[in-house]
Amino acid sequence: MNAAPQRRLSDNLCKTLAEQYPAQFAAWLFGVTSGVRVDKTELSREPVRADAVVFAHDESETLHTEFQTTMKSEVPVPLRLLDYHVGFKRKNPSQRVRQMLVVLRDNGEPVPDRYEDETTVHTFGVVKMWEQDPQELLKYEGLLPLAVLCRAESGEDLLGAVAAKINKIKSRKRRSETLNWSRLLAGMRYDKNLIEKIFKESDMLEESVIYQDIFQKGHVSGKQEGKKEGLQLGAQQEERNIALLLLEQKFGAPSRTIRQQIERLVTEQVEALCKALLNFKSKQDLTQWLKQHAQPHR
Repeated sequence: MNAAPQRRLSDNLCKTLAEQYPAQFAAWLFGVTSGVRVDKTELSREPVRADAVVFAHDESETLHTEFQTTMKSEVPVPLRLLDYHVGFKRKNPSQRVRQMLVVLRDNGEPVPDRYEDETTVHTFGVVKMWEQDPQELLKYEGLLPLAVLCRAESGEDLLGAVAAKINKIKSRKRRSETLNWSRLLAGMRYDKNLIEKIFKESDMLEESVIYQDIFQKGHVSGKQEGKKEGLQLGAQQEERNIALLLLEQKFGAPSRTIRQQIERLVTEQVEALCKALLNFKSKQDLTQWLKQHAQPHR
């Protein structure tokens, strides 16, 4: 199974959370408790590509966080961290730069904390989610979805603790979002039946409840398409099918027009749509996004 779309969605979800709750992420990762904002300035560092969030702290330092599900990467992750560090320093030579690599899942891979070659050594912080104390993350609403990835003697107890915290969120909108984000990330580690048992609320949306189910459906359809049009087209169709299934879970079956628009999206646009879906509140958000990004019908 090609798990790349799942990894990208998980990484992008963490990026979205950090952008929505910058103070909470900065306090947890860097011990910074004031004067934090998201720096929207994007550094063009091709071919380096990262699911990263950049915080500015009192204009005195840059806090760079990158989320990874796996260390497998076309451009080695340590080199990416070095490349971004150089970019930040080039932009603001006098500003301090601190970097943190957050690895979401234990894949049995070595997780380096530095880039090193014959002449260069660059170090950065590393957070392995499976080693983290969940109590630290349970203190913050914005970190609850990530808490499901922390160490636990009992997965059921950990998910139960997260669910209890979610139930205390007063805003129904935020409670619904946090529940669904927690479900998605929990699917990286726990059985879907356990997740359904713990994270259940009758009036909650069911988008990507267990992403593996959605991914499997998209994967099967993508393989069938691949037999007809080749492996590359099959992989592209696989991602489109995942986007369509996510939409169906959130808003109901897409119309024929919507399906046609999504079918015309290229791979990069489909990835962007899957990320944007996390924040869509209505079909109008989807319609507006497609107007801006979809290719016109020919």
